[in-house]
Amino acid sequence: MGKTDLRVLGKAPLNAEPPCLVELTRHPITPLHLAYARNHSVIKDLASEFDSYTVKIDGEMEGMEEKVLNVKDMIASFPRKAVVAVLICAGNRRAKMQETTGKEVRGIKWSEGTIANARWAGVLLRDILISAGVSEQEDDQKGFHVCFASNVAPCEDDKCYGGSIPLEEIMAKDGDAMLAYEMNDEPLTPDHGFPLRVVVPGYFGMRWVKWVDHITISREESPNFYQQRDYKMLPECVTSPEKAINEDWWGRTPAMQRLNCNSVVAHIQCLTPACPDQKTLKVKGYAYSHSPISRVEISGDGGETWHEVRITYQEGSWSWSLWEGEVVVDIDVDALELANHGRKNGRAKTKITVISRAFDQSGSAQDTDCRWNLRGVGFCGVGVGSVEV
Repeated sequence: MGKTDLRVLGKAPLNAEPPCLVELTRHPITPLHLAYARNHSVIKDLASEFDSYTVKIDGEMEGMEEKVLNVKDMIASFPRKAVVAVLICAGNRRAKMQETTGKEVRGIKWSEGTIANARWAGVLLRDILISAGVSEQEDDQKGFHVCFASNVAPCEDDKCYGGSIPLEEIMAKDGDAMLAYEMNDEPLTPDHGFPLRVVVPGYFGMRWVKWVDHITISREESPNFYQQRDYKMLPECVTSPEKAINEDWWGRTPAMQRLNCNSVVAHIQCLTPACPDQKTLKVKGYAYSHSPISRVEISGDGGETWHEVRITYQEGSWSWSLWEGEVVVDIDVDALELANHGRKNGRAKTKITVISRAFDQSGSAQDTDCRWNLRGVGFCGVGVGSVEV
């Protein structure tokens, strides 16, 4: 991963995103050099430990027995599963939240590029957990959580990184949750979790634990800092870290899990630059949710009217959706000339803003109301793009 490919927002630990949405959305499958980097610890290169790398599996479910899997044996013993799934940072669009609300948010000021659509391959977690004695009966799974941990390196806020997801979600036959060892048909790179990372399609990226080495079945969520004291959409009344702690808002607010429905405007091009009073704009962008996107709409008049666009790429159940469409915007030439002191020499310009919203197959819609939260996570206000014409 070259530094010239990503905009670095933090060096230690490395946190970076692609600077150009036009380039990012040119690729249905995100190439490695454009895949964002999100870390809470240093990046460990474990290539020399591959032969001896193990994952410990234990838990308190009746019938389970502790198991230690060598990564090489796991790859050889379990069927390989491949799936296209979008990986998204919970802080994607954080800078947009701050810009839109005018209120400071705490955290890295990510733009809208902390998203990567990749082809992952690995071993289904369902298969691994069944081999360790986890029941296949849905009633037996209720109330349990799968806690993932990486003890490879200490983190900024905890001795290790961890998170959890309800067991019944991991065990779903159509869920495709896996321990991945490949990304885009190549072995994982160190910065993306070599030799093993959790992949949970339809869930935010902080649950996709990299360098995973311990899996526990528990009646409680992971106690890790990043499950209990971060990645929560605190209510608007929580305006400081002190208030979040003193009034136990961290304990009262559920952890973020499934992706919300969202869309982003990546590029706008004017197709009729010579026409003074009406502009046809070509608009492109991306959308995602925990369910396949069914429809994306754009508006050139602030949401008074909406126009459905074409979905140009969507693969399987878990990928992002790329979209494009056109919208015609009327220009008040007289008002524009008045604002520009009567100039008619072609140099006067006006800014046109286009917004987007998305809907998915489960019936969810993009929650376009802009709600602020202290950590700036989960922002899904309308996608916004502007162009001068």
